[in-house]
Amino acid sequence: MAFFENVLLFYNDQFNGIKAEVVQLVQKNQARLKIIDVFDNFDQYHELLPPSSSIDELKELIITERRQKIIGHFEAYPDIRSQMTVIFKFGNTVVEIIKEVIRGEHDLLIKAASGKQTFADRLFGNIAVKLLRKCPCPVLIVKPSENASFQKILAPVDPETVGEETTKTGEHGDSIYRKVMDISIAMARMENSHLDIFHCWFLPGETLLASGRTRIDPENLDHMRMLAEKIHTRKISVLLAEYDLSDIRHSVVVLKGEPGKMINDYSDKNGIDLIVMGTIGLSGLSGLIMGSTAEKVIERVNCSVLTIKPSNFKSPITL
Repeated sequence: MAFFENVLLFYNDQFNGIKAEVVQLVQKNQARLKIIDVFDNFDQYHELLPPSSSIDELKELIITERRQKIIGHFEAYPDIRSQMTVIFKFGNTVVEIIKEVIRGEHDLLIKAASGKQTFADRLFGNIAVKLLRKCPCPVLIVKPSENASFQKILAPVDPETVGEETTKTGEHGDSIYRKVMDISIAMARMENSHLDIFHCWFLPGETLLASGRTRIDPENLDHMRMLAEKIHTRKISVLLAEYDLSDIRHSVVVLKGEPGKMINDYSDKNGIDLIVMGTIGLSGLSGLIMGSTAEKVIERVNCSVLTIKPSNFKSPITL
């Protein structure tokens, strides 16, 4: 099943490390591919140019060389090369990329991770984080690797957004967790991946109930924990009943703990290649805050990430 039809790729020097993933994703979705490259303002080079040269000539020279380099990456893929578009912009990188997403009505933005290869050194970097926060369409930040596909996909479902009511299969609402499920399943089928559907739960006020003046009997507290786990497990069961996963290798993981930390720990220990997760734009700050769980994951994640925005998300950047 094709899920993405109109892909925008931000080209940077790390592209060669993610080329295999990009090619496979574009081919399997039979998607249109547009590549965007963004340069800083060239006015700063004006004094360095020979008297007979101009900024426009310098731009044309750089663009010509860069275009040849980009197109050269796809020599072995004539099906992609014959239909793809390559464009160049000058100015603020994040602003120009998001404007092109809006202008071209793209349904996926891809960028290679440009940071270090360990989460301690911030795998993502400043541009990626800003795109994750402000871009209105799904954003895929790919960690360069030797694999041509995402073999293990993790789909965290935020316990605060899972409802107990169910709908008929195929009539999914527009909730963010349903988008995460739909895209994760489509990606797993496309990549023949193993999908882990991940859910964290916690007992509100547990620390206060376990000690101090608000302490309750340990046996009663254990009962409350068991009841909370049972409720959250039931929510996941109701959710999964809406989907046919018979053709997908998958696991359902329900753990107790803080979601941001648990997602990263599970990802590290289980060799996850891609996390598909939702983000939440807060009222008045839409496009600036991803939600506490997403922010904590991005701070130290060490694999590729695909973020999904709510349907009511408003980017602070407009045309």
